[in-house]
Amino acid sequence: MRRTLSGLLVGLFGFTAAAAYGSGATTNAVAMQRIAQDRQMAPKPNYAWTHPYCLRYRSAHPDLLILGDSIFDGWSGYLLHVFPGALVDARVGRQFASAIPIYQKLRAYPGVRAIGTVVVELGTNGPVTSEQVDQFLRLVGPRRRVVFIVPEVPRPWGPEVQDLYASLPQAYPNVRLVYWNRIASLPDGRENGAYFWGDEVHPNWQGIRALVGGLGAVLEGDRS
Repeated sequence: MRRTLSGLLVGLFGFTAAAAYGSGATTNAVAMQRIAQDRQMAPKPNYAWTHPYCLRYRSAHPDLLILGDSIFDGWSGYLLHVFPGALVDARVGRQFASAIPIYQKLRAYPGVRAIGTVVVELGTNGPVTSEQVDQFLRLVGPRRRVVFIVPEVPRPWGPEVQDLYASLPQAYPNVRLVYWNRIASLPDGRENGAYFWGDEVHPNWQGIRALVGGLGAVLEGDRS
């Protein structure tokens, strides 16, 4: 049975939610409506999450840290189904810059320091700079594998974020990429509308299966 958030943070990491993250939560009505649609569409209701923030887990000894925005917040239950050893920290509206203080606080605790793989699903909600990425990767360290989800986002900053992420493995040997922008595209380069809700950003049930499948392939590929 899934433990409560406070039980995880106090028992596993030795701190409380308020101390680590603050008590506020950003609410996005459009994203929450989309999450409600996810819940109706998913084969199991608990695959979707209907709150604007999550810190969820199933294992007392997580081996995978996932940092995300509303895409992974809304489908956090499905992530935990596929990756039962994951600790999922996701928030509606989150931008990449917030990953730095979040990980900075988490790494102080043994339960997080022991996690060897970090997944970053950020870049949907705004620009990302090379300085931010470098600061984050130096914080995580070269011995941890870091998997970036290359976003599919029809916004002005989308191509720049895609190009930045695509360049990372050359400079950082511990970085892996999941090309969600390619997975979610048709042969002619257009976005595959069958994978998204009407906002062309948030994946529906068909889309999240494709995205999580791509993530799983990258994680398994490193083990083989």
